[in-house]
Amino acid sequence: MKKSSLINILFCLCCAVAYAQESDPSLITVFEQSKGKKTATYAEAIAYYEHLQNNFRTVKTERIGNTDGDNPLYVTYYSPDGDFSKKHWHEEGRVIMLVNNDIHPGEPDGVDASMMLVRDAATGKIKVAENIVLAVIPVYNVGGALNRGVSRPNQNGPETYG
Repeated sequence: MKKSSLINILFCLCCAVAYAQESDPSLITVFEQSKGKKTATYAEAIAYYEHLQNNFRTVKTERIGNTDGDNPLYVTYYSPDGDFSKKHWHEEGRVIMLVNNDIHPGEPDGVDASMMLVRDAATGKIKVAENIVLAVIPVYNVGGALNRGVSRPNQNGPETYG
C-alpha cells in the first residue's frame, strides 16, 4: 500500500471519529436543537452537565450548597487530565477560570454557551491548556431561572427564559 493511501485512510478515520462525536444527539444542547429559539431550563442544564460527567472523565459536576431559596447550587469542572483534587490544583499552580452564569436569568446566553464550551473541551473539539481548569456555575440565580416567561419584549429571543 502506498504511503499516500495509508495517510488518506487515516485521515478519513479521524474525520469519521470527529463526525461521530459531533453528531451524537445526546451532546446537542437545547439551544442548538431549537436553532437558537430556546434556552435550557435549570433542570435541563444540570441534567446536561451530569450527562457530560457520565460520559467524559474530564468533567465533574457537584452540588456545592443551596441558594437562599433553598434550591441546589451546582458547579461543573472541566480538568484536561481528569484530576479534580483542588489540593493538587493549588500545589500545581493551575489557573481556575470561573464562569458564573445566570446571575440575571433574563440573560441566558452564558448558560447555553458554557454548556457548549464544556462539551467542546470534553470531546476535544477545542483544546484547553493543561494548567487550566474550567469551573462553571451553570445557574446561579436558580429562583429566577425557575420563574420562566418573557419579561423583556424588546429582547430578540429565546421564546422563554428566567
